Amino acid sequence: MSILSSAALIRPIRQWVASLPAGRDEPIGLDNLDELRDAVKLFRRWDASGVGGLKRKAVVGQLNAVAESVHETRDAVTRAKLLPIMAELSQLAGWMAYDHGLAGAAQRYYMMALHACREAGPAALALGVKVIGDMTQLSTALGSYDDSLNLAQAGLYALHRSESRLVRSELLGLESRAYAQLGSREAPDAARSAEACVEVWYEAADDGPAPDWPHYMNQAEVDCLAANTYTQLALQTEDQARWRAYAGRAEYHTLQARQARANGYDRSRILDEIRLAKVRLSQREPAESVEVATAALSLAGAVRSSVVYDWLIRFHAELVTRHAGEASVTNVTDQLRDYLRQAAPIREGDVIAAEG
Repeated sequence: MSILSSAALIRPIRQWVASLPAGRDEPIGLDNLDELRDAVKLFRRWDASGVGGLKRKAVVGQLNAVAESVHETRDAVTRAKLLPIMAELSQLAGWMAYDHGLAGAAQRYYMMALHACREAGPAALALGVKVIGDMTQLSTALGSYDDSLNLAQAGLYALHRSESRLVRSELLGLESRAYAQLGSREAPDAARSAEACVEVWYEAADDGPAPDWPHYMNQAEVDCLAANTYTQLALQTEDQARWRAYAGRAEYHTLQARQARANGYDRSRILDEIRLAKVRLSQREPAESVEVATAALSLAGAVRSSVVYDWLIRFHAELVTRHAGEASVTNVTDQLRDYLRQAAPIREGDVIAAEG
């Protein structure tokens, strides 16, 4: 399935933002749909545990059933109640497809989610912007950093500053990483957005109870967002004083995230270790970096996640670029190839290509 990028991707997202109604409605009550909402919560916990990609068909089946009901019902009240759930299921199906390595399917589900959010009205605005954030992450994984920046900024434009500060915090974190990926000239904007990401998350404590779908946006996650940016800035900076400063910030946020990580987020725990390995690399400590990466591979054993594969492969590429030929690097390369041979044989070639 083909992937949209550049104008073909950004134009419909900006049109979605422009089509949003000016008013703000009260959230729609869903008391008589509790079982369906509970099912969506269960699906989200599956995803957080690192097995979401394997359970994707169950989510897609539930999505198809809800979408059919939305299409067939003539009752406006019932349709209004179903649309936000359809949007949540579409978003989750998109994320699970992405985590299963199906980028084209993920993008299709994300566009479906945006359509459902628009049909649901202002009550689903924040979820729609969260979907744009997911699309930002997909573009980053595909190396389309200009698209990532444009998407994050479109999402931020759609949100009023006082609305869903959890989502705003995430978008600021994604914006900061996109700036960092675009090179050292964007470093000031990257650092500014990373700081704003953390500040806005703390302000979100005043927003009151949040729905279930942003359950992941906790202290650990916001620290991860900031750490990703500072690590990238440290890796691409040659000036010693600056890379030490960036790496120090990255280490602080990474260790904070590891300490704050709650149980049940198995995939995130693996990413925490890969992130720490990358921080050690940014601190110019290759031996320590390899040691942490080895621990991450041990944790990853039973998890099947394209996000984890991508992180490990990108870390390895950075490691080999800087320290090719060192014995410890060769050892962790062999371990990574063994892991991918079992978990995702098609991805082993990416490790071989990095060596070559």
